[in-house]
Amino acid sequence: MSARREKLVKVRFSQEEFSLLETLRQSARSESRALFIRRRALEPEVGTQAIADLVGQVGVTLNTEDIAPKQLDHLALLLDGLTLELRRVRKS
Repeated sequence: MSARREKLVKVRFSQEEFSLLETLRQSARSESRALFIRRRALEPEVGTQAIADLVGQVGVTLNTEDIAPKQLDHLALLLDGLTLELRRVRKS
């Protein structure tokens, strides 16, 4: 159970900002505007760091002189993980 929220923060949006907010919220399939804003503001953006880490791992694998079949399998898994992470970030 989460702690009771006692602080209220009022925010004003222009019509364009509000439309963008609603589009992002709907694409993230968030039922609540408050929950969407809270998550976007308070949860760390894991997606971009995860993508950077995966791209780095792919680069290291590709820079090896002799790529063994086992490394190619590993590379395929890394690229699959990168694809999944990109899709996850795109939805949020």
